[in-house]
Amino acid sequence: MYYPEGNYYAEVGSYVHEILAMIFRKELAVEDAARYFVDHFDDNVFYHTKPVIEENTFEACANYFCDVGFDWLNHFDVLGVEKEVKDEIGGYKFTGFIDLLVRNKETGDIILIDHKSAKYPLSKKTGKVLKSHEASFESYKKQMYLYCHAIKQEYGEFPKHIVWNHFKGQDIVDIPFNMEEYLSTIHWFVETIGNIAHEDDFPETYDYFYCHNLCDFRSSCEYVQYGEEGE
Repeated sequence: MYYPEGNYYAEVGSYVHEILAMIFRKELAVEDAARYFVDHFDDNVFYHTKPVIEENTFEACANYFCDVGFDWLNHFDVLGVEKEVKDEIGGYKFTGFIDLLVRNKETGDIILIDHKSAKYPLSKKTGKVLKSHEASFESYKKQMYLYCHAIKQEYGEFPKHIVWNHFKGQDIVDIPFNMEEYLSTIHWFVETIGNIAHEDDFPETYDYFYCHNLCDFRSSCEYVQYGEEGE
């Protein structure tokens, strides 16, 4: 039998997303966010990982809420917070949730914002994507460009920028909308789902960190290779 379970990283990320949503919905004052994060942490995060990771993550998130300011929001209208979008591309339906969607009051530009618990993917020296983050960077962009399709359907225009809020490190990634990358993502989406629909064989793919820390079926999957990393 397969029994799904959560994980520490997902729970912390979801908890921070929830607090940010409360702030943007004006249900929680910014100055109260750090105290709220600390007071309700144990009610929202139940899974555990290495103690040093837990300590560093907790401190990074608490510091984020102590330091963050949202004065920039005065220049924007909030179009959606944890906004559910239902879309169809190439005959394939999907549902997604946009963390934050805003429109600039002066320019009218729409900005798509996604909160990320993942590590900052760019080099602080060159600004280029780190090689170790290239695969995840491209995957995250595809997700955002699919959301761009849904935004175009509802508002009649694409967002001008895709912004990732890497809250643990208090870093921002700003990606100008690129039509070529958008069209490439749409093609990839339709082609990939078509290939999956006609595939009969799904061989296992093993990754130590994912399989032992993130996978919802890590305790029941017969493919998990238990043992020390590197064996």
